[in-house]
Amino acid sequence: MSAGFSLAEKPSEVSVRSDDISVDVQNQHPVTTTAIDLQLVTGFDQAAEDWQQLYETGYATPYQSRTWCQAYLETLGRENDNQPLIAVARQAGQPVLLLPLLLKKKAGFCFLSFLGAGIGNQNTGLWDRAFYDTVQSGTIQDLLDRICRAAKADCLALQNVPVSWHGQKHPLCLDNAQPSPSPVFRGNVDSDFQTLFADTHSKSARKNLTRKRRHLQDAGDYEFGRCSQKEEIEAGLVAFLSQREARARITGIPNAFSDKTAQAFLRHAVGLERHVAGTNPPLQIWTLKVSGKIRATYLCGRHQDTLYAYSNSVAHDELLKNSPGLVLIREIIEEICADPDTTVLDLGVGEEKYKTGWTSPEALCDGLLPITVKGQIFSKALSAKTRLKSAIRNSDRLWPLVKKLRQWRAPDK
Repeated sequence: MSAGFSLAEKPSEVSVRSDDISVDVQNQHPVTTTAIDLQLVTGFDQAAEDWQQLYETGYATPYQSRTWCQAYLETLGRENDNQPLIAVARQAGQPVLLLPLLLKKKAGFCFLSFLGAGIGNQNTGLWDRAFYDTVQSGTIQDLLDRICRAAKADCLALQNVPVSWHGQKHPLCLDNAQPSPSPVFRGNVDSDFQTLFADTHSKSARKNLTRKRRHLQDAGDYEFGRCSQKEEIEAGLVAFLSQREARARITGIPNAFSDKTAQAFLRHAVGLERHVAGTNPPLQIWTLKVSGKIRATYLCGRHQDTLYAYSNSVAHDELLKNSPGLVLIREIIEEICADPDTTVLDLGVGEEKYKTGWTSPEALCDGLLPITVKGQIFSKALSAKTRLKSAIRNSDRLWPLVKKLRQWRAPDK
């Protein structure tokens, strides 16, 4: 295994097995373990069966699904010198953990991070349930160390890992982890809608949102639903992109989907371009139409018992005063409350007032595992950057100033 993996070459793999002693394939450092075999591959197809098994039966999120990672790698992942590295851990021949990673080179440093870490809301890995419930932190530390040494990485950077997940501390929440700049917002939706609405909103808030919904209905041709046909998906994505761009011009809030490559990623993610055969696209588009026009959109993913609300948009037009974006979220939540298979709502990262109305913040963390001296330098620099971002984002004085500066610089202010 060379220091890097070329996408132009045939997929390669390295197996680091552990009958009694596992030897690091690069540096020949003995690692004492007795139960876990580790395989590293650079081709998605080589890990496809294990990936799908853990995604369907284990603990996972759409942001580490094979379809999501494939969409990223074929678009945003091609922009930089990013090389995929899929780590699969097995016990008794069965996959128990899969980590989709990228090997990156930047300013002379070589480091590993989650594949598509910056485009998803949180990063968890894919886990066998029994393994997740019982694995010890030392075992995970050993596995991560072995992965880094096999890849000749200076450092491993794990960003936006849930501190608590499925009832316990996440095994990838490292000892040196620090809070991520923003939390993720989650809540239970296992009660009927009216009960949830009353439990999460004051009487005046419920009355206000109901009034806005009625005004939109009175405007005519009120229609809510998920896009299923190709023409509907295309129209929904066009509306999403144009509304996000208008929002950026008016408010100065950066639009993460302004460039063509990010838009190509979304086209893959919603199924308009090639995606993994035999699987569903990781995102669906929900829309609210009034008077024949899409007034709001929400891109959502669904996995097991959770609806993951990824990103939304709203039209800045004559009906904006009636908050079509908030009404759309209300409609989505009412529908999933009626679905017995959906019990959790995940509204993603980013602190917005509407999120705290329906859900509660849950902490994410960023962890670093330096392997070399260069890795220690990189780790300190990245840690300082995260602390600065967190300090600004959580400051009652600095964050409002940032938002005012954005508004001042907005082209259409």
